Amino acid sequence: MQNLMLFSAVFVLAFVITAQFFWFLHYMSKEGNIFTVTKEGLPEQSQKINSVFAKMHLNETDRTSAQLLLEEIVMRMQEHTKQVVTARVKKFYGHASLYLSSSGEEYNPIEPNKQSQGEDYLRDLIFKANAMRLNYKRIGKRNVVIIKANN
Repeated sequence: MQNLMLFSAVFVLAFVITAQFFWFLHYMSKEGNIFTVTKEGLPEQSQKINSVFAKMHLNETDRTSAQLLLEEIVMRMQEHTKQVVTARVKKFYGHASLYLSSSGEEYNPIEPNKQSQGEDYLRDLIFKANAMRLNYKRIGKRNVVIIKANN
């Protein structure tokens, strides 16, 4: 009897984990969550990403903060690498994130510049104020910045 209950519990747990995994794969494969962002098309793409966040029921403050970070990081990435930035919106268990990636040599766009002045200095202040929401990773030959859209 005890073996049967243990088997049943393991079976139910395996079913739930498998269902969540397939739901995750289905959600991540949606084409509407991937954007190509350039310096010239930044305002339009930023609005599209903001509307995706609105559909995810993020509040206005979180959407505005994520949008500001998106714009500043894309500007810095494009100034340094001259490559197109790919943005991907993800939401998993209520936590929305924005993944920004660009190919090229290793470069952390959220790291403060030592001799920053003007616009670059203001970007550094914005990144410092939002440090808990930002993360940088080097994945393969891509620089990836992760913005936590909601707390």
